[in-house]
Amino acid sequence: MVRRLSAVVLVLLLVALVGASASNRTGEAASSRQLATAAARGQADGLVAVANEVTKEVEALRGWTFKQPVKKELTTVEQMRQYLERQAARSLPGARLPITQAFLRTIGLIPQNADLKATWMALLENQVGGFYDTETKTMHLVARPGLPPFVERIMLAHELTHALDDQYVDLEGFTKPRENGTEDLDLTTEAVVEGSATALMMQYTARSMMAGRMDQKALQQFAQEEAERSKVFLDAPRYFSAMLGSYICGTQFLARGQMMALILAPDNKAIGEALLAARKDPPQSTEQILHPDRYWDGAKRDQPIVIDDAAAAKWLAQPGRSIVHADTIGEMLIAILTSVRGASLNLQSISTSEAWTNAAASGWGGDRFYLLASGDNADAARTDLKNLKGVWVTAWDTPKDRDEFVAALPNGSLASGAVADAVGDSVAVVYFGIDDAERGTLTTRLREAPLPMARK
Repeated sequence: MVRRLSAVVLVLLLVALVGASASNRTGEAASSRQLATAAARGQADGLVAVANEVTKEVEALRGWTFKQPVKKELTTVEQMRQYLERQAARSLPGARLPITQAFLRTIGLIPQNADLKATWMALLENQVGGFYDTETKTMHLVARPGLPPFVERIMLAHELTHALDDQYVDLEGFTKPRENGTEDLDLTTEAVVEGSATALMMQYTARSMMAGRMDQKALQQFAQEEAERSKVFLDAPRYFSAMLGSYICGTQFLARGQMMALILAPDNKAIGEALLAARKDPPQSTEQILHPDRYWDGAKRDQPIVIDDAAAAKWLAQPGRSIVHADTIGEMLIAILTSVRGASLNLQSISTSEAWTNAAASGWGGDRFYLLASGDNADAARTDLKNLKGVWVTAWDTPKDRDEFVAALPNGSLASGAVADAVGDSVAVVYFGIDDAERGTLTTRLREAPLPMARK
């Protein structure tokens, strides 16, 4: 859910990361003052003038030209809030929001009392600086008084890249909510989309710094202020921090793991070529995003293991109980669930893709979480969401990978009361709210008749 909605971007946090890591080479573009003045006065003409300048720079870096002009608008905070509301309704219409929230609470990705939509809205209202709307093909800049001119220019580069990409790879179609979507696949898709814009933004910023067009002290000050302001985001449940992870890890994925080569490259053409390839043959898991060679190297490509939902439904069948939701967690979110409970975050600690996995999550093969609820029939169970329980089947590349996952669970952030059983050589099943008698029965049956599983 959150990844699809995060198309409105956390660019300001990313700019702070760039500024904090490269502030010894920064400066200010004089022409960007036009944008700051225009935004302050609400004059759209000023925004368009500077956006047109940045448009040419983005085209030159990527090596693509816009097929049609991009509509550009200044957007108020209230208009941005309305956009977020529409995106939330599009991503999780009707009964899907409470079911998704119940699933995230049951596994422990958000606290039991957390309101998924309200938390997400509050975080992005605090962080959004601009966004490109794939439905209306419009680029919006959210006016934030006091935002440094060069930062606004960098944000324009990021959002204009989204607009350019949309004209070549159809971002609207790529990110459209799917009936069979999962947390892991949503995050994977978002990583590709945001990685493209972030990669170009990084190169755009680096070139501005090397050309001496940015003020070193101004960027350092902005990075410090933004890091302070971002504490609200970093203190939120770790599930929401995965939004930022999609930008960071997606950039490394499209750079094929060569981040330094990306920064030093004379242009962004290789990223464009990688985006086209990923759009034609989309990556299937955050494992492939986190470990680019498992996608780009044909000999090492590691497709996820798919667990048979129909067989699982028979295995879990019980009168008066139904599976109301099935989802795949994936390596990136498993790393969050198996990280030490209560571990503090800061911008520097999450600024590399390596920070988004760990030994307990690495070696992931596939997984499936089944949310169970009581009711006279499946429809009633989905509506009432009573007596919620969960069964999480995980498959691993090796017995060692499985054992590392199980060993990390007690100190991680799974919902309290979760119990894990090893099954066979490389499967672990985690039970939530299932009593010991039923857990024993289910595990025994699974050991006697394993669920069908196959590489996708």
